Amino acid sequence: MCVRLAIITDLHHGRDTGKVRGPLALPLLKDILSEIHQAEPDAVLELGDRLTDENPELDRIRLLELASEFKRLPYPRHHISGNHDMLPKAEQEAILGANLGNHSVELDGWLLIFLESYDGTTSGLVTPATAFWLKETLAKTALPCVVFSHQPLHGQWLEGNQYFETEYREHASVKGADVIRGILEQSAKVRLCVSGHCHWFDARQVNGIDYLTLLGPTESHWTNGEASGAWTLLELSDVITVQQFGGAPKHISLASRVKLMA
Repeated sequence: MCVRLAIITDLHHGRDTGKVRGPLALPLLKDILSEIHQAEPDAVLELGDRLTDENPELDRIRLLELASEFKRLPYPRHHISGNHDMLPKAEQEAILGANLGNHSVELDGWLLIFLESYDGTTSGLVTPATAFWLKETLAKTALPCVVFSHQPLHGQWLEGNQYFETEYREHASVKGADVIRGILEQSAKVRLCVSGHCHWFDARQVNGIDYLTLLGPTESHWTNGEASGAWTLLELSDVITVQQFGGAPKHISLASRVKLMA
């Protein structure tokens, strides 16, 4: 059985910041969701930084616009918050019709785990309560797991990153990531961790766990100043396949080392 997940991250609906083409977020999302619908995924995941925050009034209007498009899809959706998603959590959940807290879902022999890391800072924080929840969640399952977060968990290799190599280096990985990695490694159940935040495609392995960082559709650094239009199709089976679509396409395969349930 293959699980197909369509993933969008770092939409940054809002102003143009130079490299991030925020005014294009909504039309790009419409095009991407049309492509996703044709792909017929089992679920659609959105990994945060839906907005480039400006003020509550504008943020609310823009989130309503995005939510209206997401709700057109007939597939289950899961959302998490990034550091720019600054409206009150309960308000965002009501608009999106989604749980933005720590949660997990079983899907055709896999456990998908969604970590909350918003604390009002760029790097975010995985709290002791979240770490405890994650440890308990992993202890209770016999399924192979994929963990999703906005900020990377593995400690980024940042050479060549347009934002985080120098100026924002200390904000590239979530605070508490070392604790989380210990929990993931001890469980021996986590096959893959997926995040956004760093505005590039990057694949690394740390202590037997693969870590993916995904590119967002409005980022233009890697596509000669044009919005990338990037979204990702992740297929989970005995071989994990990652396809990034848009102006900076990628295609990689990862051999699964976690035994699947019969």
